[in-house]
Amino acid sequence: MELLEVAGGSAALYIIIIICLRLIGKKGLAEISLGDLVLIILIGEAMGSLIPQENAFISAVVCIVTLTIMNFLIVNVVFRSKLIRDYLEGSPVILVKNGRIDHKAMKKEKLTGEDLEEALREKGIKDIKKVETAVLETDGDINIVEK
Repeated sequence: MELLEVAGGSAALYIIIIICLRLIGKKGLAEISLGDLVLIILIGEAMGSLIPQENAFISAVVCIVTLTIMNFLIVNVVFRSKLIRDYLEGSPVILVKNGRIDHKAMKKEKLTGEDLEEALREKGIKDIKKVETAVLETDGDINIVEK
């Protein structure tokens, strides 16, 4: 009987998680925010509480709904406050300017030369001197503007 309860609870929680994640909004994986990532990890932890014990299902549901509400509130605060947004999401960092690599910025952002070379290859650029700017965006993408 306990296994049937776990299976039924898991199915119900799956539906609840899908609904809660849909409320967050439509985002591609490349656009997922730090708050969304934390929410997904914590929902996984809440699912782990489904081991047979008293009130595990209710606890997991309350946890998931609470985390989703918190995420919704944080997203709205971030949307309204540039100071908090800059703190939580960071700001773009210039990695290359006028064909010159900013090694200090690369080191600070924990990027290797290979990371930059990969972004250049994706744009079909073979020579760094042909780059006007390369910017590490807040979502982790490297955008490159040619001269």
